[in-house]
Amino acid sequence: MNRYISLFIILLCLPIILWGVCSILPTFDDYTTLQSPQFTSPWSTQLLPNDSFWRPWDYLFGCFLGRHTDMFPGLNHILIILGHTVNTLLIFAICRKLSINSLATNIAIFFFFFSPATLGTTLAVDGLNQTYAQFFGLLAVYCYLYGGKMLWLWPFFVILGALAKENGLAWAIIPPLISYAFRKAKNKIIVKHITIGLLIAIVYFVARITLRVSGSINNEYISLTFLDHIKDFIQLLCYTWLPIDYMSLVFAPQRNWLLALLTVILAMPFLFWLIKIVLPLLKKRTVIVLILCFFILAAPHLLTLVSIMHNYAALSLAALLVAVIIQNINLKAYRMTIATFVLFLIAAIITDIHHFLGAREGGLLSKQLATEAIIKTEKKVKRAYCINIDNNEPKYSSFGVPSIDAFAWGLSVRHYTSYQWPEEINDTLISAENKEKATTIAKHALNNGADCVWIVDGKHIVVVK
Repeated sequence: MNRYISLFIILLCLPIILWGVCSILPTFDDYTTLQSPQFTSPWSTQLLPNDSFWRPWDYLFGCFLGRHTDMFPGLNHILIILGHTVNTLLIFAICRKLSINSLATNIAIFFFFFSPATLGTTLAVDGLNQTYAQFFGLLAVYCYLYGGKMLWLWPFFVILGALAKENGLAWAIIPPLISYAFRKAKNKIIVKHITIGLLIAIVYFVARITLRVSGSINNEYISLTFLDHIKDFIQLLCYTWLPIDYMSLVFAPQRNWLLALLTVILAMPFLFWLIKIVLPLLKKRTVIVLILCFFILAAPHLLTLVSIMHNYAALSLAALLVAVIIQNINLKAYRMTIATFVLFLIAAIITDIHHFLGAREGGLLSKQLATEAIIKTEKKVKRAYCINIDNNEPKYSSFGVPSIDAFAWGLSVRHYTSYQWPEEINDTLISAENKEKATTIAKHALNNGADCVWIVDGKHIVVVK
């Protein structure tokens, strides 16, 4: 098989993918992330550790968008997809450095690029940090394997990855571990470099503590139960290894048992084939260490929480593991491997398309609600108050967005007025059972300085002035 066939096909698909993804508009916390337009000084305290986060690249990017608001969210999407493509190229380059054959490399490349585990990142407006944490991590691995003077660039890239997103720090010991797995260096040198990686982690945490501007940690990261962690672990494994249409399974408005069953039927033969091949390899150093690396990269999320976006963190190691497994098949098994993987890939693409349509629909709903509010408000207002009526609409990450999340506390209006108005937005949430209180709350808000009140009830906006 031609070694470059996977890259050629991906590059052919790239313009269509970019065109499609750039049509996804922001919803919910896309409007509050640091990767949205920021109107403060680029040299503010946001560059330092704040609460649970230290993501200076996000903030600097947001400051750029604050001066070029028309580029949001299109520029986000372009940089995320291009970053994901470069990550794919880096996996290809690493496979070549590790002398992995063309069939295994091509399958690993397709596995990584089209995996549903990427969707929480590649279809998101705020996926830059996850994409580039992986980019710098893979770059560190490539430099380490390349050797020579480039070898000592890997600590630098690990630090850049950690400043993109906290889980990037997990790459600190991955390059020497991969070198150990493939016997690319002596054990004494590997131990030395793992020690350097651990020292990088210590320096990072000391810097976070000493430079921290505010010290509270988001409660959702530390309040999970043991059962929650088990669910997160299962989610990570399922999204990584099973490209079935989860939207058709878990999101009631889009539930489609036949489509979900179809993707299961298409995906399972390759998965069973992988298991059959890998079982005799479980005693091999290469497989054991790559599995360990996979869980090291996933550990920051498994120890806190795993959202759909976080499935991206360890996916590159899963792809390398697939490459190593396929590398061990004999010539007679080539046809079976290709046939089952083609079915697996079709399942992944079906899942990708369905999730893309869901993400696009959520963004269009956000624009619809914001436009309705702007038209009904009739003129610029300085202060707005948003009343969100919770009708218990189902939610599925950014692929199935309820109306109140699409309206995003009124922040969507600010986006669709080119960040001209309103200057101040306050909000409250009431249950559908207490809907009649909305009028009273609206009058109270108007009496206390609000210029208008937006009541979000399902897919419609009521404006009280």
